Amino acid sequence: MARANHISRRRNSLIYQARLRVPQDLTDVLKRTELTKSLGTTDYKEAKKLARVIVAGWEAEFDDLRNRRDFTENDLHHAMTDHYQKQLERDENYRLGLPTTTELEAARKQLVEQAEAGEIDLTEPLATLDASLDYMALEQKLKLDQKRRAILLDDLKRQVAEGQTDLIRYAADEFIERHLLTIDRDSPAYRQLCHRLARGEIEFLKRTFERDRGDFSGTPDDPDLLTASFTPMDRTTFEAIIAEQERQSKLGIGRSVAASTLIKYRSQMKAFTEWRKSTRIATVTKAEAENWRDMLLADGNKRKTARDKLGTLKAVLAWGQRQSDGKLFPTGMPLEHLFLPTAELTDSAAKTYTLTDARKLLNATRDKDGPHLRWVPWLAAYSGARIGELITLEKADVFKIGNDHFYNIIHNPAKGRTTKSKKNRKVPIHTALIEEGFLDFVKAAPVGKLFTGSRDAQNLRDWIRDEVFKGRTGDRPAPNHGFRHLFEDLRFGKLSMEASYYITGRAMGGSAKDYGKSDVMMAELANEYRKFPKIL
Repeated sequence: MARANHISRRRNSLIYQARLRVPQDLTDVLKRTELTKSLGTTDYKEAKKLARVIVAGWEAEFDDLRNRRDFTENDLHHAMTDHYQKQLERDENYRLGLPTTTELEAARKQLVEQAEAGEIDLTEPLATLDASLDYMALEQKLKLDQKRRAILLDDLKRQVAEGQTDLIRYAADEFIERHLLTIDRDSPAYRQLCHRLARGEIEFLKRTFERDRGDFSGTPDDPDLLTASFTPMDRTTFEAIIAEQERQSKLGIGRSVAASTLIKYRSQMKAFTEWRKSTRIATVTKAEAENWRDMLLADGNKRKTARDKLGTLKAVLAWGQRQSDGKLFPTGMPLEHLFLPTAELTDSAAKTYTLTDARKLLNATRDKDGPHLRWVPWLAAYSGARIGELITLEKADVFKIGNDHFYNIIHNPAKGRTTKSKKNRKVPIHTALIEEGFLDFVKAAPVGKLFTGSRDAQNLRDWIRDEVFKGRTGDRPAPNHGFRHLFEDLRFGKLSMEASYYITGRAMGGSAKDYGKSDVMMAELANEYRKFPKIL
């Protein structure tokens, strides 16, 4: 007898199974009226949990089937031309990634140096051969690929003549899934699709041999490709997309993008283009992004890191699509259905400096000469502000209202000064900073930036990691998170949440968002801030 939550016991068994009736409009497609799957458990509560996942998958499959459409003659023509053009684009990317003379010479030199250093046992033939294989593969890369293509071309011609489909099924299946087509893999229509794709692949291989001779002007001989109109190859690069977004951001067009975000995006997309050996954004595919995702995870990247990099890739593709009015990806965004890794759950305590950590760090600053090492940790500890916001402070930002001292944290992208909230704020200067001598430092500083080094922020992080907490493994909070989280912990039960959010630059709503618009409000903020305790 069926029980709730789409589960029942299997016949003559205590094992539960998931079950779901097939909607009437899909019974002809699935050739079934009900779906069942063993849950492998006799525990009712566990079975309910497992069944929810399985049933959700079945329902998603139903939606997918309803969204599919019948295969048409136009699909045959489109599949062939699309495959032919995409393979030519792939070949161009491949040739751009072939080793240059300089790269070959560097590889040869490294091999010689390894032999001279005794890293290769020249008296052992197998060891010598093994060490030489990588260089030989690099040197002969094009010739080896030519042999592979020649074999593939002969095999494809034979399969087309014999009506076989083994070598081209991968492309047919990908086309069917991408266009949500309804087509049986054992049907004559499927064989016809494979036949057309194989002919497109044969024409593509012919072009590659012409290109090996330096001739890039070849045209197809196949009658179904002779009359086809091909879209001009889009050579837009990732950098061009990011640069245009940067230009628009500076002009105030659309959503503002922080300078730090642009730096991160450029770095991550540089790594992606080096991995894929192409800077052209229009040729990105879901399969390629999946391979990059899997490679990142296999190389030991945390799931959160891989998720962040794939998120950057999706964001830059979306920028390009908007900038091109949808012409960059005319058939839709290629990564729309890409599954991202699930970020690991982390304890916020792992991101927080303990009082012992904070005291050790603040004490360590006292014998440092560099202004950024001496004062930025103190500013961060007593404000929870981000390092990037503090490192751009100028002498003119420090001011006094009544008996209270403040400094301005400015959002001005044109001057390289940004805040995450995209708003300015005035932060009270804690008595601990005044007693430490911060105002004396500001008074003696020349007009302009208080911290003038081009790499001050990174040097600060390096110093904290490599010197202050040298030898420490495991949880090593970054200054941004370490002090921001500690500030929240220390203010708890003392400062109001509104004051805390304003000082740290967190987003908030209501009347609290107007803190700092008048001297009266500043005085009240300073009074509230006096409740914040001293760390040392």
